[in-house]
Amino acid sequence: MLVAVGIASEVEFVGGDIGYEVLVEAVVREQALHQLWMYEQERRQPPPSVEPARPIGGGWRGSLAYIAVLLLVPFAQAQGWLRQDPYAVGVMDPARIHAGEWWRALTALTLHWDASHLLGNLSGGALLGLSAAQFWGSARAWLLITLAAVSANLVEGVLDLGRYVSAGASTAVFAALGLVAAHAWRSRAQRNRNLRDWVPLVAGIALLGMFGAGAQDPQAPVSDPTNVLSHALGFAMGALLGLAVATARGARWLAAIPAWLAAVLTPAALLGAWALAMHS
Repeated sequence: MLVAVGIASEVEFVGGDIGYEVLVEAVVREQALHQLWMYEQERRQPPPSVEPARPIGGGWRGSLAYIAVLLLVPFAQAQGWLRQDPYAVGVMDPARIHAGEWWRALTALTLHWDASHLLGNLSGGALLGLSAAQFWGSARAWLLITLAAVSANLVEGVLDLGRYVSAGASTAVFAALGLVAAHAWRSRAQRNRNLRDWVPLVAGIALLGMFGAGAQDPQAPVSDPTNVLSHALGFAMGALLGLAVATARGARWLAAIPAWLAAVLTPAALLGAWALAMHS
C-alpha cells in the first residue's frame, strides 16, 4: 500500500509479540503512519449495500394481452374468419421451417391441440409473464419472451431432427421461466456470491424437468403436446437473454427500446407471420 502512494518501505521480521515491522525513512514517518491509518479505516468500513430494484407495476396488462392473443386464433377459426386451416399452415414443422417457412416459428406459438393444452399455457404464461414484467415492464418483458421463443423454434427448425409437428405457447412459457431464473441468478450473484444465489437458476431447471418432460414419437405426423426439445430450447434461449440483459450493456440496450415500440413489435410480428401463413 505504501509503495502505491510513493513511499519506499521495507518489511522486517523481528520476532516476539511484534512479528514484523515496516521500516521507512524518518522524514516520511508521519506521512506513512497517516496512510496506514487511512487504509485501516477503509478496511473497517462495511461494503456499500446495493438496493434491489423495485418491481415494476402494471404487469397484468401484458398478461391480459397474452391471454387475448392465444384466444384470438381459436375464436377466429370458430367464426370462419380464416381462409385456410391454421393448423395446416401454422404448426411448428421443422421440415417446413427448414424449407423456408420461417413464419411457423411465430404462428405455432398461438396454436394448441385441445382445451387443456390451451388452458395450461394460458395460466403458466400469464403468471411467468407477470413475473418478468416486474423486471422490465410488460412491453419489454413480452418482447424478450417472444424473441427467445421464436429463436428456440427457429433453432429447432434448423436442426430438423425428424418428421413431427408441434404447437403451443409452452415454448414461450419456458422461455419466460429461463429468462426470469437466469436474470434473478445473475442479479443476485452480482450483489452477493454464495450458494443461495444459485437458487433461482436451480429452481428454474427443476421446473423444466418437472413440467417440461414428456413422450413424443418423432415418426408421428402430430407429436404429443409436450414437446421436450421445444421446452428445453425455449428455456435455454430465455436463460441466455436473461443473462444478457442482466449485464450493464444489455440493460442499456433494452432500455433504449421505447416501451411503445416494444409493445407494438410483438403483435405486429404475429400479425405479419399469420398473413404470410394464410397466403402461403
